[in-house]
Amino acid sequence: METTNMINSRKAIREYKGQMRDWQLDSILKAGYAGPVGMGEYENYRFTVIQDQSVLSKMNGIYDAPTVIVISVKDPGQMEFISTGCIAQNMALEAENQRVGANLNMACLGSIPEGVIPEGFTPTFAITLGLTDYEFSPRAISLKRFKTNFVK
Repeated sequence: METTNMINSRKAIREYKGQMRDWQLDSILKAGYAGPVGMGEYENYRFTVIQDQSVLSKMNGIYDAPTVIVISVKDPGQMEFISTGCIAQNMALEAENQRVGANLNMACLGSIPEGVIPEGFTPTFAITLGLTDYEFSPRAISLKRFKTNFVK
């Protein structure tokens, strides 16, 4: 899919029809691995892929998603929060490319059961994923959506 069309087609999916295939998950994870990380400190980041229904059932705000990927960081600060948002956006765009529904999600972070995230890491961002019937198609985006200041 052409980049601009993909960006304009992006939609938060909150209704899932089933579990994606492993190859789709691998492709989505690879897009996350390609994400920018401040100062190149990749060793301070962890992805936790949650597909265990007993764990998912304890989490709030995940819309019955069959997969949740949590991005965690050691000692997160502003740079790490920005990096994890970029990583999650990469995954969301690749999910769309795979026709998998995705929703960027931070609301669920406080409900992740103890012991799921590696010790010493703090969850900073999550993405819910699953198959969807939604047909992704570009929508018109107004150039006035955000007020913009130009300094020339």
